[in-house]
Amino acid sequence: MDVNTLSNHSGHNHGIALLEVLIALALVSVVLLGLAGLSTVAIKGASLSREMTTAITLAQDKLEEVRLGGYQASLSGSISQVESYGSITEEPFYTRTVFIKPNTPMVGLQMVTVTVQWDADAHSASLSTLLAE
Repeated sequence: MDVNTLSNHSGHNHGIALLEVLIALALVSVVLLGLAGLSTVAIKGASLSREMTTAITLAQDKLEEVRLGGYQASLSGSISQVESYGSITEEPFYTRTVFIKPNTPMVGLQMVTVTVQWDADAHSASLSTLLAE
């Protein structure tokens, strides 16, 4: 093998190495873009989870308040109480509705349902319980 052949081989290897580096950079770029999209989804999921936890907590608090008030023997028809947006002091971006239906599912029981809505009513969470005489 002569010197001219050896120098041509080494120049050819530099071209392949540059091509390999460009392909590796392209692959790394694709992976990083995928991870960026994944992190956006994770952030949105965490935000919705926090909002849902807040809504469930607000529903539980109101359900407990109604439960402590006890069975309302004088209730003859269904009642609905609405706390509109801004009226819940600690969470002004939520609205809460309490619905009490007497004699449901049977005489002597009252079905209490609390529904919490947020994000202009785009999302909601509901909890229900029964009160007995």
